Amino acid sequence: MEYLDSGHPEWPQMWEALANQPLNGGNALCVNEGKCWEYLGSTIDHHNFRHELHPDTGKAEYIYIERIRAAMGWS
Repeated sequence: MEYLDSGHPEWPQMWEALANQPLNGGNALCVNEGKCWEYLGSTIDHHNFRHELHPDTGKAEYIYIERIRAAMGWS
C-alpha cells in the first residue's frame, strides 16, 4: 500500500469520488462527533477510506474508490 500526499494528481478526484458515494450525499468529510472520513492509503487498484462514526449509520464505514489508472487498464 502506498500513501499519496495532498499534492498528488489523484488527490482531488479521489475525494470528489468519496463525496459522490450515495452514503455521503456530496459531503467528502461527513463530520460527526469530531470524526470524519480518513484516507488510509492506496493500492494499485483502489483508494481506501474509513469513517470511525458515520453520521448516517452511527457506525464505522469503509469505502474503496477505484483508481483511475486501474480503470484505464481495463479499457
